[in-house]
Formats: sequence, C-alpha cells, structure tokens
Amino acid sequence: MKTFTIEIEKDGKFYIAQCREHSNCFTQAKTIEETIHNIKEVLELMLEIRHPRIKVILKDKLVNIL
Repeated sequence: MKTFTIEIEKDGKFYIAQCREHSNCFTQAKTIEETIHNIKEVLELMLEIRHPRIKVILKDKLVNIL
C-alpha cells in the first residue's frame, strides 16, 4: 500500500493539510487531529482508497509553535 505525504501548516485559527502527491487533496480544521482525520477522508473519497497510510510533515512555523 502506498504512503501519502501530508504537509500541515497553521493559518490563523485553522490547520491546513495538503497531500504532496495529489495537490488537489487538501482540507482544514481547528485541531491537528481533526485535520488528519479530514485529509484521510479526502484521500479515501477522491482516490477510492480505504484506510490510506499517511506520513505527516509539520511546516516550520507550526513546529516552532508546538
């Protein structure tokens, strides 16, 4: 099974996630956990993949905040 790389960054009140391999797969939410859940749903719906494996990369600004 392929692993998808997801970049997450903070923009104001929201966390934004985008898949590196498929730039049209993106989402946002108020927590990192919800954002990860949402991007998995996007991958499942758009690519018809059940339970996609993801590797999460936090952008530099977000890492500094955490």
